[in-house]
Amino acid sequence: MLNKGTNGAISNAVVPPMAESVKKPGRVMSFVQQYRLKMLIPELLVVFAVWYMSPSSPTTNVYLLLGQFSIIAQPLYSIPSGLLLLMTAFMLHGIYPLDNYHEGKIPSLPKAAVPMILLAFLFLPLLVTLQMMGYFMTEATEYLGRNPLWERVESVGDLFFYAGPMFFVAFQWWLFIPVLFLSEAVDGIHKIAHHETSSVKVAVVFYFLWPVSMPFFFDPVEIMAMAALSIPAFAFYSYIRPYYAYVTAVHTLTFALLVVVTIVLGQWMPFVNMWFPGFIPPHVPPRIWPPIL
Repeated sequence: MLNKGTNGAISNAVVPPMAESVKKPGRVMSFVQQYRLKMLIPELLVVFAVWYMSPSSPTTNVYLLLGQFSIIAQPLYSIPSGLLLLMTAFMLHGIYPLDNYHEGKIPSLPKAAVPMILLAFLFLPLLVTLQMMGYFMTEATEYLGRNPLWERVESVGDLFFYAGPMFFVAFQWWLFIPVLFLSEAVDGIHKIAHHETSSVKVAVVFYFLWPVSMPFFFDPVEIMAMAALSIPAFAFYSYIRPYYAYVTAVHTLTFALLVVVTIVLGQWMPFVNMWFPGFIPPHVPPRIWPPIL
């Protein structure tokens, strides 16, 4: 491309193309990215599961049965536990930029991070304490090294951080065992996808403990509902993250096999109640509205 010099003469210098300006995200999107609000999806599912299994939690303080000691679990006793759980789910996201700051991934700490965590402790101190313990357990391998034992401990941390409200607000303690297997399974296959596991064989064994445990704790309707929700979700996840395609394919195949098992053995499920009657209490609340037909 010909270009005029400073004295007006024409030169053959090549003018470099103008560098494309990188558009910075706005305040709202920056907040969403810094605080990993995309992770609210599984947490909100847990919140709604708490409301489903404990219908009184949006209107009452579920810890009042503890009497004087209820303040340890929920100091703001006049606010319904379910609403505080919803607020806590948002506030605990202050831990992500705080963690990134301490690991040197971001140069400065966002101002709202620490106040958000303090508010979460104010809302539900006992629950959040155990969730924070769970979060630090998920960081264990970063400091203690990767081996099959510590990787399993790390997965238990996911159990407390994400599923803790199911036990401490919904009081569904029978879920501890199946959710434990689920946390081990999902975290294990996540490690395989990211090449972060010290033993693929151990991770695979713990992954398959999850589908094997499902018929012991859930009835046919629940397993069918899980499959109906999960398989389209896996397909969408493969679309937005193609490198997870083989992982989501394994999940889809697992749920498909669970559906087949449910069709064949559904009349005896959940197996635990067949052997230990009443181990799994009734956990499906009554209809809000009566059926139209």
